[in-house]
Amino acid sequence: MRWTINEMRRDHIEQVMEIERASFITPWTKSMFLYEFTAPRSFHFVVTTSDETKGDQVLCYIIFWMLMEEVHILNLATHPDFRKRGIAHSLLLFSLDFSYRRGGILYLLEVRRGNQAALNLYHKAGFAAWRVRRNYYADTGEDALIMRLFYGDRTYERKSDEQSRLP
Repeated sequence: MRWTINEMRRDHIEQVMEIERASFITPWTKSMFLYEFTAPRSFHFVVTTSDETKGDQVLCYIIFWMLMEEVHILNLATHPDFRKRGIAHSLLLFSLDFSYRRGGILYLLEVRRGNQAALNLYHKAGFAAWRVRRNYYADTGEDALIMRLFYGDRTYERKSDEQSRLP
């Protein structure tokens, strides 16, 4: 299967919402996604594949904020039918590369302590657990792990791992 990474557009929102509802206990609302189109420091990308009968299908998406050299990953999810194929990993690497080229050096995110699939993905990309936010998720009372990745002490070089899948 071949996919491409593009900036998220408003016409992607319905498919993104389907993925969001299938992926999270407390999904973002449509208005939360729409806000990201107007937020000045928000970046949002989708992985799509084209099908002659269905048109573009959203497989995965990411939303992150970039505040000076700090990048905060807010939301990342893959359609349940397309998980475990390296799509989220490719999108994450693309986003790290994208923001690094614009000055990002410190990357942060929160993840449910029990979300092993997400933890594996972030560890594979180089993130490490940094702190714990106790009872962070109001819906379950679950703790959040704050994970971080610091590129400030590295020289930039194009990543070879998975780069061939990126546009």
